[in-house]
Amino acid sequence: MAGHPTTDGQLIVLTVGLGEEIKKLLSDSLSRVSIVEIPMEMDSVLQEQPTPPCLVISGPATSDFPANELAQSLRMQFPETAIFLVCDKREGFERKSFLKNGFTDAFLMPMDITNLRTSVADALAQASKGKLKSYRAVKIIDLEPGQELDFETSIYLPANNRYVKLSNPGDALDQSRVDRIKNSKFSNIQVPTDQIKQFYAYSAKRLHALGSSEQLSVTEKKERLSGAVRDLIGGLFSDKSASFETGASIMKDCGEIVKSYILQGAENDWYSRIQTLLGERGDGYSHSANVSTLAALFSMGLGIGKPEELALAGLLHDIGIAELPAEIQVLDPERMSPEQLEAYKKHPEISVELIKSRKIVVPEIVTKAILQHHELYNGTGYPNGYFGDRICKEAQVLALADRFDYLTCLKEGQPLMTPHQAVSHLRSLQVNDPSNIRYNPELLKQLLQLFPEPSIPGTLDQPHS
Repeated sequence: MAGHPTTDGQLIVLTVGLGEEIKKLLSDSLSRVSIVEIPMEMDSVLQEQPTPPCLVISGPATSDFPANELAQSLRMQFPETAIFLVCDKREGFERKSFLKNGFTDAFLMPMDITNLRTSVADALAQASKGKLKSYRAVKIIDLEPGQELDFETSIYLPANNRYVKLSNPGDALDQSRVDRIKNSKFSNIQVPTDQIKQFYAYSAKRLHALGSSEQLSVTEKKERLSGAVRDLIGGLFSDKSASFETGASIMKDCGEIVKSYILQGAENDWYSRIQTLLGERGDGYSHSANVSTLAALFSMGLGIGKPEELALAGLLHDIGIAELPAEIQVLDPERMSPEQLEAYKKHPEISVELIKSRKIVVPEIVTKAILQHHELYNGTGYPNGYFGDRICKEAQVLALADRFDYLTCLKEGQPLMTPHQAVSHLRSLQVNDPSNIRYNPELLKQLLQLFPEPSIPGTLDQPHS
């Protein structure tokens, strides 16, 4: 996709009928481009632009201008340009159909806000040929120490909200630095978006040279897992018909995700699989994928429940949140008003109701784990205030996976936690305040034994200038 600079050297982004709320959400992402706004009208869409845009962002279609007709009209005007559709209502949101008719991608707000911002940043980075920076996370495990890389690498430091360069194209990362990264809080390094194709080519060549039967790098598997979860959850809300056939189809998709991405090879590299989940940006899709993987791995490590059932519970544990008002979906519980928090506390029940209404047949222990994953050991959880061993062990494992992912995910302005630090944090809160026992103490003790403190200091050498 080529960029199209204005006379002052900026890129042009065309918006079509974009609402004020979406404009606010994208204000930072679009702060360094020129924006041309046009209404959601056929004549405006088909009117030739004096300078072709590098990106088109459209608001939801109307009854007078249906989405597929809008897609085809925009694609006819801008055959080589990325065209994004942004919707704020689930009714009629058919992502696969939108893509088939010409949109590059379609986003459902507020669930997709992180994906939308990332996609906009990536499109602008590509259009500007790297002048506007955007980064893609790749797994450090996919890099060979001492091997020359034809792409730039950096580390993202969330506490400072900045990127620190590790190497330039043509450099190699030596073994000691890779070891330090692996044994620190980082499972990812960052590659500029405009150089990500070089990483994919490098990883494919590396797998071939290793004689590996694997076709995809760990990075690509993680991307495909997040994409599959996004399609799965989106499909739960876009298709309003409910039959045992559609329920069976959804269940089949769940089973394929669990089999292909979560359980495959998990028994052989339990700890390294955990490491690859650290430091992810915490959008709803990656959270579901991570909790699913963590719950299955914790099941194996603790010897509790069936990994495939815990994985399924993890995939579906938070789907009820999408039924809540948009303003609640984007808030952390700590920032909610008392009224919003009461509504939020209903999401486990809504998740189970949604599974049943969509006629998705899952094992009883899966619905029980989902319903109870916010119950706390001291009885102060929700929705039923269960305490102690009234909470099923599978729900206790799911709760730990849920909290573990929250503590180890990437949050701007906060330092990352290692697995050892995350579990130690949970355990120390309970040891220091015995009246506030949120999690089964014995399970926390066992979990801590699975995560030894790193023997190599996490401090990295002075990064590349």
